[in-house]
Amino acid sequence: MAMVGRLVRQRQGMNAARYVGGLVEGFRDSGSPASTRVPVAQPQPLTGQIAWVIGGAGVIGRSICRGLLQAGATVIVNSGSQSRLDWLYQDLGCPQKLIGIQGSMRPAGADAVVKDVMEMTNSCLNHVVAHSGVRWWASSQWGGSLELENELGMGKPTSDLFLDRTEFLERASLLPALHYTAAQLLLPHLENSPGSSYTFVTGGVGQQRSIEAQVNAHGVWGLAAALREQYASSPVRVAEVRVNLRIDRPAHERALDPRERPLSADLGEVCAGLASSPSDEASGLHSLGTMEQVETLKGLFPCPIVMKGLPVLWHWEKSA
Repeated sequence: MAMVGRLVRQRQGMNAARYVGGLVEGFRDSGSPASTRVPVAQPQPLTGQIAWVIGGAGVIGRSICRGLLQAGATVIVNSGSQSRLDWLYQDLGCPQKLIGIQGSMRPAGADAVVKDVMEMTNSCLNHVVAHSGVRWWASSQWGGSLELENELGMGKPTSDLFLDRTEFLERASLLPALHYTAAQLLLPHLENSPGSSYTFVTGGVGQQRSIEAQVNAHGVWGLAAALREQYASSPVRVAEVRVNLRIDRPAHERALDPRERPLSADLGEVCAGLASSPSDEASGLHSLGTMEQVETLKGLFPCPIVMKGLPVLWHWEKSA
């Protein structure tokens, strides 16, 4: 398509990696156990559409990119680390429709990143998936975000009340500010795209976390809830997938409760299924506290398969 052809261009002054590979066109149901459930509406492949994944370079983000690529979308993912974008590209098998952008969606740098990407896509954007906090305990070695992990004290089981108040104020708004900025800059572009969607992917707050990490998680919940309400009558379908299940569990937990494949892969297909569904029921809050709920949501909003054979394990899992 002409749009995909335009995306090949490297824009001056922007670190954009165009990854070249192959695609298998077509559409079929996934054939998973969930596919026996009746979808609320026939999913529409995302071929020719552009999706942006915020927070897409970690474990869950990789799987969200995978799901959208599987559904046929051209996927944009940004990160401040070029090496993380390179690993993402390799882990997903060098797909042609993956575009890595080096740049942050934090308030200080987001305007320039969005401006460059929108110029590159000729202001075309169909879907956004904004991932926040599903897998807080990830280290940077295993696909986590070391920068935010350090700033939010994610590695600490708890934090006391001796943190400087000014420092707490700065830390407590890191994730809400990032996701507010992304929504502020990207939702107006989605309003010009029929059938568009904006999906938050959030985590539960039950794990032992620092005070500032808990406040950040609840802040993103509040932002997602407010936007779901404000955009209830909008052409843009705003949804939240709230995950209260453990990702990348310890070996003893996996032995006691085995899963057929990584939960992250299911979450990626859930996000792609929501984007692919023309139904208004894709909007709203979707809470996932059990594997049965995951399978039900996959059945109601199945992910089209346009690109086959995408990996579900990442480089650190293959070497383990």
